[in-house]
Amino acid sequence: MEEDNASKTSAVSSSYVNMDVVDADDCVSVTSKASVRSKFSVQSSNITQIAAAVLPKLEKIPLTTFLSLFVWAAIPAVIYLLLFTQMGFGESFYYALSHQFGGHAYIPATILAGYGFLFYILDIDQWNTRAGNVFRGLSMAAMFVLFVILIMLVSNKFPYGVIALFALFQPLWLLSVKTFIYKNTETRIYLNWLGGPLMLAAFLTIIGFVVWVMSDYVNQWNQVTKVMAAEHTECSPNYANYPNCMSNDGFGGTCFRANEYVDPPVLVFEANCEYTCVHVYDDCANGFVLWSGPILMSLSMIFLGSFCTFLRTEGTNETEIFNFGKIWLFVLCILWASASLAGTAAGVTTSLATLTLASLVGSAVFMTASFSKEHQENSTKAVIDRLREKYSNSLDYLRGAFIVTCLPFIAVYFLLSMVNQFFRKTGFNPIAQPSKEDDSDHASLLTVKGKKQMNRMKSWDSVRVITIAIYWGIFYMGMQVVVAQLTVVFLSWLIDATADFGLVAVSGILCGVGVAMFLLPPVPGVPVYLTLGIVLAAQGYETLGWMGSISYSTAVGLVLKLFSSAMQQKAIGEQLSHKVKVRQFVSINSTLMKSMRIVLGEKGLSIPKVAILIGGPDWPTSVLCGIMRLDLFQIIVGTMPIVFLIFPTCLTGALMFMSSLETDNGNPVYPWAGSVTTVTASLTAMVQFGSMLVAAYYLEQTATRRSEEAKALGDDEEVKAADEKDEHMNKCYKDVTQWGIVPMFWKGVLLLSMASIIASCYLVQFFSELCFVQHSLTDSIEDNLGGNVANMFLPVGWVSVGLFTGSIVLLGLFSRWGKKKAKRLANSDSSDPLVDAEDPGIFC
Repeated sequence: MEEDNASKTSAVSSSYVNMDVVDADDCVSVTSKASVRSKFSVQSSNITQIAAAVLPKLEKIPLTTFLSLFVWAAIPAVIYLLLFTQMGFGESFYYALSHQFGGHAYIPATILAGYGFLFYILDIDQWNTRAGNVFRGLSMAAMFVLFVILIMLVSNKFPYGVIALFALFQPLWLLSVKTFIYKNTETRIYLNWLGGPLMLAAFLTIIGFVVWVMSDYVNQWNQVTKVMAAEHTECSPNYANYPNCMSNDGFGGTCFRANEYVDPPVLVFEANCEYTCVHVYDDCANGFVLWSGPILMSLSMIFLGSFCTFLRTEGTNETEIFNFGKIWLFVLCILWASASLAGTAAGVTTSLATLTLASLVGSAVFMTASFSKEHQENSTKAVIDRLREKYSNSLDYLRGAFIVTCLPFIAVYFLLSMVNQFFRKTGFNPIAQPSKEDDSDHASLLTVKGKKQMNRMKSWDSVRVITIAIYWGIFYMGMQVVVAQLTVVFLSWLIDATADFGLVAVSGILCGVGVAMFLLPPVPGVPVYLTLGIVLAAQGYETLGWMGSISYSTAVGLVLKLFSSAMQQKAIGEQLSHKVKVRQFVSINSTLMKSMRIVLGEKGLSIPKVAILIGGPDWPTSVLCGIMRLDLFQIIVGTMPIVFLIFPTCLTGALMFMSSLETDNGNPVYPWAGSVTTVTASLTAMVQFGSMLVAAYYLEQTATRRSEEAKALGDDEEVKAADEKDEHMNKCYKDVTQWGIVPMFWKGVLLLSMASIIASCYLVQFFSELCFVQHSLTDSIEDNLGGNVANMFLPVGWVSVGLFTGSIVLLGLFSRWGKKKAKRLANSDSSDPLVDAEDPGIFC
């Protein structure tokens, strides 16, 4: 059956039970002979490959089994809808939990922390006797119940915890159903069956949510319902940033309220109370989580259902693990796209980030349950060996990312490992794991497992890994501060400054500013398109109408993108192409660049070409086309389908402007616009990074299947000579920066740089509300920031910026010292390594 499906385009049958999509392993590549014979067949095969790579394949199962699994999968969803969303009794239940019992959250938190500590140091997970298994099972069940209670009690401070709890509970619930109802069915087969039922439950929930939103004004998300939700959940207003918004009645409330006794409800403001005071509730995510709960829950079930379809009953275990990674790479791309929409104030980014992390853990539970312990160990070893074989030169980049994101947790892990080892040495627990691997081994401060992991980290090139970790942190801070914060502030100022200009004048100004921003490497195109949607819709809706102004902003965005791409290619890329250092920097001789040149150099439109030109970052892609001296006309033609990204982005901008329009009494003119903005913002993110996913897929396919053609292009001899020359210098740098011989002072400089950037990233990521004043594209700098852009940074924000700056300075000092030592070694008579042993690592 799968062989038959592989020869057809992907199709979905009318029944969910019989739904079948081509498996990626069954896709047959199109040969060059076939492409000559029929261009249409090439495009059809390309579409089939994309569908096979992205869309899940659902198993055929009996209708009764399907319906039964659907009911079991829907039970947690129904409970969540009733208790934790506005579609049910969410506001009442939420209020009772968070306000009446929230003060007792420390009790389950203390019990969980204490028991978790004992669970680890006493090796309870290794108690394999019958009594030990029973005790461990009951203990873990009790811990899970306490964890659920804790999440509910702290929902007022951490409102996204409830949806994360659903994403964790759903897989555990379904595994329990398997244990008691489908105990004779193999776990892997059972999990694969769940794909269709989970997706059906998700789609029905989405349909029900849309109907519910459209049925009543109070079910929409706008300024009025946002205030209503904040009042119902008793969210604390942010008077620190809006001190003039407190009521003069002496009770400490806001100077406005939602009047729910009229139809539709309206906002009522006291005398001298500004309409911008509604921003005191901008930090209140409680209402948004309750309102968007059905959508977030549906996304969780779609993610989980998609993962289930990849747990195939055939194929190797390591293949399944790689499929797992591919799914979540796609999900993380969508999250990154949502983050690039900073300024929409739609609440998309935080909710999706929380949901993704929780769903990732839930999917890991399914992955663990589908393999035996022996299979888990073998599969993990196979994956590690495959990564080392295929990506050995790039593993340091993964290690650097691991260090910058997880170093505090790594430190805590090794500290607990030391405590665990202490108890093992004392013999206090007679059934604990041994404190050393064999009798000839000496017991160390760490457990046997911890010692192996420490030794593995010691084998890394410590200076290189730390340096890469710092660069990861610099990149993250640049995107979070420069792009996500300052770009939004600048564009919001531009919107204010052009408010009184005519449509033609505003169009000219935006084109000039847009080109300038496109020529800046770190600035993505999405904020520019959003601004076009806001400003041009504001200026043109009275004469062109809403659809006319949105279409006009889309056309301007397309012209702006094509013109900027041409400038980036001709004025920057081609002008720099004669410089050897530039060609060397972009790795012009690499297989990736050659593959990109093959795809982009083809005439006409093709899915790989369009995907790369649209999915790739704006500035690097266009400049690389110039460096490779590709035909400008062909690149412009291939870039034109970007209109499918520009249109939903401009539509989102127009909806943002519509949602900001207020009547004379401060109420929204278009109350439905806020709800639709959330949907279109998510759609924009999916379109943007869906194209990025397809671009990466085709680059990998080209590099693999057309490797001989890439080799035939030949190398740039000047770059090759420069690479050979630099290789000696890089070897010298590596020799002089081996951790064992780096002076203590310079070790401290590098470690302090790493600690600074990690602290800076953690402050921005986990305490963003303490770092920055929330500012969206439709906010006024005068009203929201007191006319001073610097006011966007709160005290903790300035600390994070100081740490960020200090990290860059310290890294620069270390790099300068290392390069000076390397140059001295390279110019000497001997370039032998200064030490013979491997780098002993940062923990020596």
